[in-house]
Amino acid sequence: MASSEVIRYAVELGHSLRRTLGPAAPSADLDALQAAAQQLDQFAQQAPSAAAWTAAVDAWTAARNRLAAHLNRYLLEGLPDIPGLQDLVRALNWDSPHGLNGELPLGPLKLALSSSALVLQPRLPDNSALPPFAVGPRQPSGIAVSLPSPFGGGLPGGGAIVRLPSGTGFGGALNVPLGAVSVSASAVLERLPDGVPSFLALMGVSFVPPIQLSFGFSLDRVGGLVGVHRRADTDALALAVRSGAAADTLLATRPPANPSLAIEALQRFFPAFRGSHLVAPTLRLAWLSAGAGSFLSLDLGLVAEVPSGKVVLLGVARAGIPGVPGLVQLRLDLLGIVDPAQALISLDASLVDSHVLGVFSVYGDAALRLHWGSQAYAVVSIGGFYPGFNPEPAQLPALRRVGLSMQTLGGPLSIRAEGYLAFTTNTIQLGGRFDITFSMGLTAHGFLQIDALVQFRPFAFVANASAGFDVRAGGFSFGGVRLDGTVSGPGPLVIRGRLTIETFLFDVSWDETFSLGSGPADMAASPGELLTILQQEIVRAGNVRAASIDDPAVVLAPRPTRPGIAAVPPTGALQWSQRRAPLGLPIDRVDGLPLPARGGARVLTPGEPVLERFAPGHYCNLNEAEQLNRPPFDVLDAGVVLSGGPPHDSAAQNDDRKVDLVVILPGLEDEWIAQRTDLRAIAHLVAASHRPPALGNTAQLIHAAREVWTTVPPTEFASYTSATAAHAFARHNSTGGAVPMADLLSPVDLSGV
Repeated sequence: MASSEVIRYAVELGHSLRRTLGPAAPSADLDALQAAAQQLDQFAQQAPSAAAWTAAVDAWTAARNRLAAHLNRYLLEGLPDIPGLQDLVRALNWDSPHGLNGELPLGPLKLALSSSALVLQPRLPDNSALPPFAVGPRQPSGIAVSLPSPFGGGLPGGGAIVRLPSGTGFGGALNVPLGAVSVSASAVLERLPDGVPSFLALMGVSFVPPIQLSFGFSLDRVGGLVGVHRRADTDALALAVRSGAAADTLLATRPPANPSLAIEALQRFFPAFRGSHLVAPTLRLAWLSAGAGSFLSLDLGLVAEVPSGKVVLLGVARAGIPGVPGLVQLRLDLLGIVDPAQALISLDASLVDSHVLGVFSVYGDAALRLHWGSQAYAVVSIGGFYPGFNPEPAQLPALRRVGLSMQTLGGPLSIRAEGYLAFTTNTIQLGGRFDITFSMGLTAHGFLQIDALVQFRPFAFVANASAGFDVRAGGFSFGGVRLDGTVSGPGPLVIRGRLTIETFLFDVSWDETFSLGSGPADMAASPGELLTILQQEIVRAGNVRAASIDDPAVVLAPRPTRPGIAAVPPTGALQWSQRRAPLGLPIDRVDGLPLPARGGARVLTPGEPVLERFAPGHYCNLNEAEQLNRPPFDVLDAGVVLSGGPPHDSAAQNDDRKVDLVVILPGLEDEWIAQRTDLRAIAHLVAASHRPPALGNTAQLIHAAREVWTTVPPTEFASYTSATAAHAFARHNSTGGAVPMADLLSPVDLSGV
């Protein structure tokens, strides 16, 4: 045993007593214990003499005995204050080399407390061993709980109360069979740094046999989760989807190996967080239940986090044949998240512990991301992406290909087949790979792989195909052949091929490239002139509506609505906006089709601009660097708000009125009314109700404004309200580029970088 163990033990004991006792902790006695631990540490491996070892032991025992009144606090730190538990600990023998072991009956429950002891047994210089010395018991990790069956003869219940690793609270787990139902519960209680309690409880009730619904469906389990000052850690849940740990914890799809693991998982997935609360119903539905299993089952849990509005959907779908688990066993874990604060909808799915026919392993991941924030995007992937494709700004984990593999234990044959399918806002990607390996002394391996990517606007595609076969032994290649090909297009259609023949002496390769056809890459039809397109949008009835109609001084009289007519009050405004093309910058395409010539349109009528979200890549020709570095969406001008000028307000007219106040207090005699009514306070309330509302503090705390851009060197406009417009004019005028105006006013010093 390492000599530092005794010092670590003394430090842990001292920190525990200082936490539990606070200012009342006996600092002098704790310092003496540390000094005695240093003496024991010197002789833990080898003592110079029996007398020196005895003196060190006596010093430790004396220092520990001075703390005897507080040692039980060290053992029970972080555990609940259960009646009788303190007396049980005081009655235990601290000098036992076997640690602490005791039981405490508590009604129908039986509590068991046990812990190991720290024992030292040094040797003398002649290599003879001294008698073992018990330094003291370690903190028990928890309290075991057992409960006999309330029906007699049935399975007993059990659980445990465990200490949290942080020492700020405790958790517990309990499972009680009650005849036709089985109740399981887990809970965590801890205190935040400011002393506020944080609580998390997870409960489930399983029905044996299940409750039959109809059409073969049954309700197997219901439950729920409640958290006070708790939040859902979506990152931790997403990482645990692949292993199935998230569903195992919340939905109890697999019992935990021990209660400590269940409590640790609850802490990891739903950590303490001040001001956030959780509520989550759970259930399990099954179809065609037979015995202890079913052909299909679905576990669902819906976690709502308030006040953030975040919603987490956790699910497990399983398919199998009851009684024959080795034939078909499929499990799909799902995690869906709706996060309004991040403007994100996400869905992750993974195949967990799935196999078919006992020899084929089934695996794979899928993901969906839909973001409607400042950098909006939509991505769907089943099995990953085209090799080298970067789905940014979407944040996705590395996805496994969806496939199956066969590899018998000690068998000569290995087969693997996998593929993928992905969609983004402008691409579709698909591909697959098939491998087969046969090994009996020599290893023969063959494969076929296909990857394809299609871009919609501008239209383009690329497809890669590879096939090969080789024979190896001990890492040495006897021979093989490999064929690689690429097809890309359109206009022209380019075919590239490479053939490689391997021998045990040398390799031979042939490369060839063919081009078929000519012309531009995308021969899409023109959508017409830009001004003609915008003229159609001006007269479109759906693009015109009334704005600024929330005027308390004007109330519109009810009248039958007329299609295509927008009723605008005298103090209101008329708004025109469209989503066909952004305004105020030169563009190259509309509706994904190239314009006859680059052009743009700007609204010259005075008025506030209407802003909409546009994808610059759909309207401007961007090079590869711009496609990678520019945001996929930008806020650009889409219309204008037309108003009638400043409002013509009339002068305010005073209206003096006499108000009679009548106060009715039921249950009081007439002579007590004057004594019980504070007319002065009521008069102040009436006067305050006539005053306009006002903020207590009108000082501006935050000022937000759109970033202003400019071009270097300057173009025909001094500034631009969006990066897209500035870059478009810089490209149109063949100037250097575009930068934020603030960077020019306060340049960054890059000297020495």
